Amino acid sequence: MPGDRFEGFASASTGTAIPNLFFSRIAPTLSGPDALLAFLWLAKVSQAVRGTVRAATAEDIWLDDGAAGAFEALGSGRDGLDAGLKECVEKKATLALDLAGPGGPTRYFFVNTPESRRTIARIKAGEIQLRPSTIPVEREVAPSAPAIFKLYEEHFGTLTPFVGDRLLEVAATYPEAWVEEAVREAALARAKNWRYVERVLDRWTREGRTYETPGRNTLEEQKQRFLGGRYGHIARSS
Repeated sequence: MPGDRFEGFASASTGTAIPNLFFSRIAPTLSGPDALLAFLWLAKVSQAVRGTVRAATAEDIWLDDGAAGAFEALGSGRDGLDAGLKECVEKKATLALDLAGPGGPTRYFFVNTPESRRTIARIKAGEIQLRPSTIPVEREVAPSAPAIFKLYEEHFGTLTPFVGDRLLEVAATYPEAWVEEAVREAALARAKNWRYVERVLDRWTREGRTYETPGRNTLEEQKQRFLGGRYGHIARSS
C-alpha cells in the first residue's frame, strides 16, 4: 500500500527491463515527468503481458497498481498520461497502433524495440490479432507547426496570426540556417523584436555573410536565389 513504510526490494522481486539507450538518448530530451512516467509504466505493463504481443493501452497503464498515484503526485494526472504517451511516440521511444473493431477504436502502445516493430508488421499483415474482429487503421497525423514558429516563441513570445504569416514568408524566402543564425544574433543583441531578425536577413542578402567560405554564397548567387521571393526587390536594387 502507498502509505506503508518501504523496507527494500526483495531479492527475487520481478523486474522491468529498460533499454540503456533510454537513459542516454531519450530521458534527457523529455519535457517533464509525465513522459518519463508514461515510458516507465508502459515498459512495466507491456512486459507483464503474456503472449507474443507486448503492448498496452493508456487505460491498462492507468489501472496498473501505483500508476494513477504516481501521475497524480508527480505529473498531471490522467491527462498527463495521455500527453506523456503522445510525447514518447513523437520521440520514437514508443510506437502506437490503432485498431478498429466492434468495441470502438483503441490505441495500443509498444516500447520501440525490434520485436515490437516485427509484431506490428505482423498485425498489419493480418498474421496475428491483438483483439478478435479488429483491424489496424492508420491515424491521420496533424501537420506539425513549422520550425520557425517554435523558434519565434522560444525567443520572442506569443505568436499572433499576423506574425505567423510574416514568419511563413520569411521561411519560404531564406534558408533555415540563415534564420536560425539571425535569431541567435538577435538574442546576443538582446533584441526582442522580430523586425531585428528581418533586418539582419535583409543585410545578409545585400552584403553577404562575411564569415562564409569565399567563392560560395556570393552576392550574385544570393540575388538569383531571392529574386522571386518577397525580398527580391532588395537583391534587384543592390
